[in-house]
Amino acid sequence: MLTASKWLIIIGGALLAIDAILIVAGIPNPIPGWPLPCPITLFLLGLGLLLFAIGSKAFKK
Repeated sequence: MLTASKWLIIIGGALLAIDAILIVAGIPNPIPGWPLPCPITLFLLGLGLLLFAIGSKAFKK
């Protein structure tokens, strides 16, 4: 579970960095009708953080 959470956080972080570049450059989201930052990005980051919290040793105590 920790491996999956780390990958989700890495992918979500990379997508968030791309979203930030698009926002600063004034380029609209490539997915028509979706806002920036993309909800998919926020979902991946949130899911990765939740899995990390659940899978960590601190949560089990």
